[in-house]
Amino acid sequence: FMEDKDVHGEMKRVDMEGLCAHLFHRVEITLRKCLEDSKLRPDEIYAVEIVGGSSRIPAIKHLIEVVFGKSPSTTLNQDEAVARGCALQCAMLSPAVRVRDFSITDIQNYPVKLIWDPHNHDGEMEVFPQFHPMPFSKMLTFYRKEDFEIKAYYNCDVPHTDKDIGHFIIKDVRPTAEGESSKIKVKVRINLHGIVSVVSAVLVEKKDNVEAEETQMETESGSNDQDSAPDQINRENGDVQQPNEEEEKNDKVDKKDVKKKKSTTKTLELPIDAYMHGFTQTLLNDYYELECKMIANDKQEKERVDARNALEEYVYDLRGKISSSEELSSYVLPQDKTKIISELDNMESWLYEEGEDCSRQVYVEKFNALKQIGEPIKKRKMENENRPLAMEEFAHYLQLSHKFVEQYKAGDEKYNHIAPSDVSKVEEDMMAASKWLDEKRNLLRNCPLTVDPPVTIDQIRARKEAIGTIGNIRNE
Repeated sequence: FMEDKDVHGEMKRVDMEGLCAHLFHRVEITLRKCLEDSKLRPDEIYAVEIVGGSSRIPAIKHLIEVVFGKSPSTTLNQDEAVARGCALQCAMLSPAVRVRDFSITDIQNYPVKLIWDPHNHDGEMEVFPQFHPMPFSKMLTFYRKEDFEIKAYYNCDVPHTDKDIGHFIIKDVRPTAEGESSKIKVKVRINLHGIVSVVSAVLVEKKDNVEAEETQMETESGSNDQDSAPDQINRENGDVQQPNEEEEKNDKVDKKDVKKKKSTTKTLELPIDAYMHGFTQTLLNDYYELECKMIANDKQEKERVDARNALEEYVYDLRGKISSSEELSSYVLPQDKTKIISELDNMESWLYEEGEDCSRQVYVEKFNALKQIGEPIKKRKMENENRPLAMEEFAHYLQLSHKFVEQYKAGDEKYNHIAPSDVSKVEEDMMAASKWLDEKRNLLRNCPLTVDPPVTIDQIRARKEAIGTIGNIRNE
């Protein structure tokens, strides 16, 4: 609807496909690139599944048939695809179910290259080739005497004007005690979302302690080319650091009869300044703090609005029930009813005028003040409607106790095991409770509905529970 008019139109499919011809051309390019990148022939593909949405229109289906040489499958929609994947994952994890193993590997669509020495051809490396699995981490070893920079960028054409990912400055690098280059281990990671970053850098220090024994002497390899390419790349699958056998074998061992050198290794975490297209960590922290403040403000505003609505609803509810003879009108004096309705009218006017934007505490205070007026009236109605049942239950309980005493006095054999003193106590308690109940009935008979009753339902039930031993003795 538009300005109270039912607006609708029709378009032929041929006209729509003509208008969207440039979009369908882009879809065809994407499909052909997908087939090319997969390194598969069309006859090696079992099925092409279209999972819901606009991809199921006839034009897209026709393009899939042209590119892949088979009709697309439409056996799953988006919700079913997720549900089926969850069910398969549960079955694979369950020890009680045996299913075929399924393996899905997320990949990086674009190759990622690192540069650490732009003037040297050896100062660059394609660290994550195209279609590399992710998440994935690689450990690079450098030898440096001072701070250095690593740049990351996409090593191919990407659907963006800028190929740069970011640059990372490894800081606080210092030479060894001998003035040589220090060993720096840098971890580069591509996470589950395809984001590339330098996540850590550590400086490795080794100190040798000489002992008077004959053993082997370890000499580091690659020390003659300390400022060239990284010494090695270590693989880490996922987020967990795995032991690396190649790193353990990295150093060549020269067997010589020398005094034993016991090496101690110390690592020092180095700070990293990251400059990427996204927000810096400082800015992210500021935004997070701002978000928390907004959440707190939203919560405070919601509580304020809820308090106002609760007050408004109570005004309408109490006024309507006091005015109704079927609700609370009979439980309040006419002069009091007029006064209460006037107060409720004034409260309604205040809510829509100066009370429109008050604080939560103001609404709560006014709400509690109204409840002190309205709740006693509601309680009178509740007591009057439910008290007869409570008194009837009490009277029935006393009747059963009286019957028990009469049967005992008549010599009923099933009560022979009960001592006479216990029965006497039951009779005394029963008589006292009966007298109390008769007194309260007389008071209630002369009590008007507009005043609080002389005895409440809670008091009646409490009196019944106070003589509960009668039932215990009777059931022995």
